Amino acid sequence: MFIHATPPVAQLAAPAHVSSVRAPMQVDPDTATLTAQPYLRLIRWVGVNSPINVPKVAVLDTGIQQGAAGLQGRIDSGWATSFVSGGNALVDPEGHGTHVAGIVAAVASGTSTRPGVSILPVQIADAQGSTSAQAVASGIRYAVSRGAKVINLSLQGAGYSKVEQSAIDDATRAGALVIAASGNTGTDAKEYPGAYRHVLAVGAVDPSGKPLPGSTRGLQVAVAAPGQDIVSSSRDLNARFETRSGTSMAAAVVSGVAARILAARPTLSPAQVTDLIMSSGSNPASAVDRARGTGVVNLVKALRTRTPLPDGPEPDDDPPNARLLPALIAKGQTQGERYGRLRTWADLRDDAVVRLEAGQVLRAEATVSGKADVDLYVWRPGAPAIKSDTTFPRKWLAMGAVNRGSVESLTYRASQPGDYVLEVRLAGAQRIIRPSYHLQVTVS
Repeated sequence: MFIHATPPVAQLAAPAHVSSVRAPMQVDPDTATLTAQPYLRLIRWVGVNSPINVPKVAVLDTGIQQGAAGLQGRIDSGWATSFVSGGNALVDPEGHGTHVAGIVAAVASGTSTRPGVSILPVQIADAQGSTSAQAVASGIRYAVSRGAKVINLSLQGAGYSKVEQSAIDDATRAGALVIAASGNTGTDAKEYPGAYRHVLAVGAVDPSGKPLPGSTRGLQVAVAAPGQDIVSSSRDLNARFETRSGTSMAAAVVSGVAARILAARPTLSPAQVTDLIMSSGSNPASAVDRARGTGVVNLVKALRTRTPLPDGPEPDDDPPNARLLPALIAKGQTQGERYGRLRTWADLRDDAVVRLEAGQVLRAEATVSGKADVDLYVWRPGAPAIKSDTTFPRKWLAMGAVNRGSVESLTYRASQPGDYVLEVRLAGAQRIIRPSYHLQVTVS
């Protein structure tokens, strides 16, 4: 069960305006109101000049009200769908999804005559804001099938779901960036989907950049964005706009930033977009801010930063996932190398298959950037998904090297033939900008 990551609504009165989502692309006068909001100054927002690329952002929520202010020409209504019994993705019974979509549209496209974003409405929550793990997972998979490059999940809940994590892993593998609200508990309690792997979790700040008291904390928080008194589109076509607060709004801001980055650089991977967003944060690179991650996202800086080097294939967080990817050392090979990046919590470890015959010696060395520290582990053939209990390593861990420092190495002699899994893991609670590593491996 999930609850939308936002407190109750406060209405902002305004005269009526209704626009058709199927109308020709033109300036919607309501976007002038949305792009004049003060929260945009905090993220150093700049306008859009007729973008050539129009990335698709899926908003998995209560739906998006057709004709809502500020969304003219920005809604992919033809592929809108609902995973709620009796629902309609273009009718928003609660208003949360419409508000979120308005924020995405304002950040991503501004008032350009050619909208810089296409928003896909995927209804996965009912009028009470409740949903299920299956609805969320189905919504994610549907969004990927319709070409979404960004998936916004302004949701929160206390329970982990393997079904949802699997859908997120598949979305990442397909090239979609999943962005989620960190939650509104104001504690360090894990809130999902923000605490899943391969999710860019967003905390909320006030107009001064201070964390909102209710914004969920934790190492899963990657970055922060404005989340207090955000004016956006209303499901009420007469009111036109309304004001809401919470990490739902902050996540939508970052989804808009991600769309702006992809409009400028459409070939970037989810990991590269994540790097640009996180590196734009205002906190020192060495700081660990459990409420704001790397700090408040900065659109201008993210757009101007050099494109990061590509990461290795993802997801590869445990032996089963690693076996889906090309082996680092296949049968008959004697050496291999890999460049990759890590991030505490969301991408803590990278695994790769190494084929060894009985008696062969594996030598591995990993060098990590900055002041980060990595460890190396070797998992035996057949190892399942990694579990945190004490019996798992006793049964499946062949060897580990956990020395301090930016260089880690190990030497292991295979006791049996098979596909071993070599793991590079980020040690400790340091993050914050994703450290890069270079792994070199030989077999003799």
